[in-house]
Amino acid sequence: MIRGIGTDIVETDRISRAIKKDYFLKRAFTDSEIVMAKERNTDVFLAGNFAVKEAFVKALGIGFRGIGLKDLEVLRDKYGKPFIRICNPENIHLMDINEKNIYVSISNTNSLVVAMVVIEVD
Repeated sequence: MIRGIGTDIVETDRISRAIKKDYFLKRAFTDSEIVMAKERNTDVFLAGNFAVKEAFVKALGIGFRGIGLKDLEVLRDKYGKPFIRICNPENIHLMDINEKNIYVSISNTNSLVVAMVVIEVD
């Protein structure tokens, strides 16, 4: 059964400007996300990750109330498929979510990134 669906769209330029500020970069993204971004087009990669995090909390239906940006990280498997890893499983809003039941899609143009997240429950 589907618990929620969330989508988000982000302007790449907005994230490009924001990540120039070290405090935003370290507040919004985990070390693993930052390392992975350095191996790719950093701005588009991090814009995609930010959009996924926004889409995830929309799918939960609570926004970022009680969830921090670094409670989740968005990574890629060996084929480039994005997935969410829950970094704070003790968070009451994330306790009952199985990472294997989170489905993520990211698409982009030169200026926009869109993400969709579906959360399924057993």
